Amino acid sequence: MSTRGPDEVVRVDADASLDALIHTLTRHAARTLGVAAVACSSATVRGCDRWLSAASVAVARCDAVQDRLRLGPRYLVRSTGAPVAVPDVDADDRWPVWSHACRVQGFRSALVVPGTYGDVTVHLSLYAPGAPDWPGVTARALGLAHGIAAVVAARDEVIELAQTMDDLLAGSRSRVVLDRAVGIVMAERGCDAAEAIAHLKAASGTGDAREVAAALVAAVTGPGGARGAAEPVAAGRPAGAPGSREPDAGLVAQRDAAPAGGSGRLPGAAAAVGGGPGGGRPDPA
Repeated sequence: MSTRGPDEVVRVDADASLDALIHTLTRHAARTLGVAAVACSSATVRGCDRWLSAASVAVARCDAVQDRLRLGPRYLVRSTGAPVAVPDVDADDRWPVWSHACRVQGFRSALVVPGTYGDVTVHLSLYAPGAPDWPGVTARALGLAHGIAAVVAARDEVIELAQTMDDLLAGSRSRVVLDRAVGIVMAERGCDAAEAIAHLKAASGTGDAREVAAALVAAVTGPGGARGAAEPVAAGRPAGAPGSREPDAGLVAQRDAAPAGGSGRLPGAAAAVGGGPGGGRPDPA
């Protein structure tokens, strides 16, 4: 993600913190429940599956086997919404591929529980090399899964809010550029704002008028751009301003106060007031 501004840095940090919290809750789920097992977690958000975390590679492999044929205790939990405990993998013949993967990785039993928060449903799976008291920890496992689902929902909300904020910031920046482009067109064509906007839309054709506006502003205000095209005519400037046709008042006052025996002109003043050879203003009598 981009980190161009402080708001986006905060958003990136929030994403990382919530991801770390999800991983921590999953990794220490068995310890929290007081059982000798390892855990993994996945989520279903608005019908889309999402892998969250795993405490070991072995448990990740066992859980991923279910996704090939969409068969296993996790998919049974998805369809029923109720926890599923497998006390003895060897004695359970409902999912032979998953059972074989469990045996290969050294797991004898498993427990899968759901947890729902808003649009998020988390499936917390615990795999054990022995036979823990799954019924005794199921209630607490359900609460833990619910907590993980709440964290996942908070993370998604942070991302959505950050995207909305980015869109609003981009829209405000585009609005500023569009307003400047309208002002440029108004100054160059001598029209009102409505006509300037219509001109920009016509210039864009079937494209985006904001792109035309950005190009126009860049051409006028960028390095080497024709900045003067967007400025009012020189006659509208106050006397003495750069580019005006009136001489600087200070030079005029100094010229008028010069000694009578002098030429009445300060050194170098000819260029400033328009006098001298070829100038458009005669010398004072």
